[in-house]
Amino acid sequence: MALPPPVTSEKGRTVILFAALVAMGILIGAAAHTTLPVFLTASAAIALWLLAFGAREGLTRLRRR
Repeated sequence: MALPPPVTSEKGRTVILFAALVAMGILIGAAAHTTLPVFLTASAAIALWLLAFGAREGLTRLRRR
C-alpha cells in the first residue's frame, strides 16, 4: 500500500493539526462519559490489540530478511 504524498503547504499542515485536535477532543469527551471500569477495560483491550499487531508486524519483518 502506497503512502500519500507529504503535505507541504502551511494550510495543509494546519488542517491536519486541526483534524487531529478535533478527533482527540471527541475521544477524550467520550471517555469522560464512561465509568472508570469500562474505560480501563476498553483501554486494556486497545493496548493488547496494539501489542499483538506490533508483534505480528515485527515477526513478519524479521521473517522477510
